[in-house]
Amino acid sequence: MTQAKRAAPARATAWVLENKTLSPVEQAYNYILQGILSGELAPGMRVPSGDGAVTIYANRGATVAEYSHDDVIQLIEMRAVLEALGARLALAHIGDAEMEEFVHLRERMDRAVNDLPNWITRHDDFHNYLTSLSRRPLLMRQTERIRMMLRPYFRRHHAEQQELEIPGHEHQKIIDAVASGNPDVVEQTVRAHALANVEKIANLT
Repeated sequence: MTQAKRAAPARATAWVLENKTLSPVEQAYNYILQGILSGELAPGMRVPSGDGAVTIYANRGATVAEYSHDDVIQLIEMRAVLEALGARLALAHIGDAEMEEFVHLRERMDRAVNDLPNWITRHDDFHNYLTSLSRRPLLMRQTERIRMMLRPYFRRHHAEQQELEIPGHEHQKIIDAVASGNPDVVEQTVRAHALANVEKIANLT
């Protein structure tokens, strides 16, 4: 028997956007993003309309996207390949200033280890910055999209396993690989990082 879709808790419904200059689409995006980050919106959960934050189409509700075990594995594999390629291409555009920014972004992650939603945001900032240096806008958009599709599952994994990483350790490996200037090492390191815990995360579906 098909289970009924869960409704988002009242506190998610009551979430109020402070920036009133955003368009309705931007409000909806931020509403859902904040709900996913906080854990209030989970895969398959129905998204409430709440003061126009989300548009509900005729005869259809809005829910957070839900993926199967195999879907999640495929998405992680796709993310690994694309981010590894982006990192390889980025090498040609990385100098001292960019290396300093990597360290800064890693340190921001370290300072957020006790704040899971903030840590996830800063984690994504690190990876998005590296991919952006590839100067491939289409590649950047695809990796960001896949990361958003996977975010509820990664958030649940981190919350349930109580493990982020040894502060700075895994991302320092990426920084060290970039500093080496070896494109093969960079690509392999980023791919391995993206594929870490793939089965554990897929098993949360």
